[in-house]
Amino acid sequence: MNIEWIKEPFGGMTQWVYQRFTALFMIFYLLAMGILILNHPVSDYISWISMFDIWLVRFGTLIFFYVMFFHAWIGILHVTEDYIKNFTVRRTVNFCFLMMIIFQLLILSFYLIK
Repeated sequence: MNIEWIKEPFGGMTQWVYQRFTALFMIFYLLAMGILILNHPVSDYISWISMFDIWLVRFGTLIFFYVMFFHAWIGILHVTEDYIKNFTVRRTVNFCFLMMIIFQLLILSFYLIK
């Protein structure tokens, strides 16, 4: 019985698929926002606020940032794995980055949901 997937459920090919999915989602979001901005000219602060009063735009933006941070997290894991060979230092650096990402997501969620 192969139990490797229990130890490492987030490895290799799975990370590659997540990276591609998150990249596609971000591209679609940016295209949709570009179309929205072209159809709703944004000339001042009030027009930006009115554009983000639409719940779908707020929800899509929130999901975009969650997906973007997940995409970045996978990239951070790969970079630290490639360049930081000491296990303890790598785990510490990854933990610090993870805490920063979680903090940013909490603040962003607070401002987009209110």
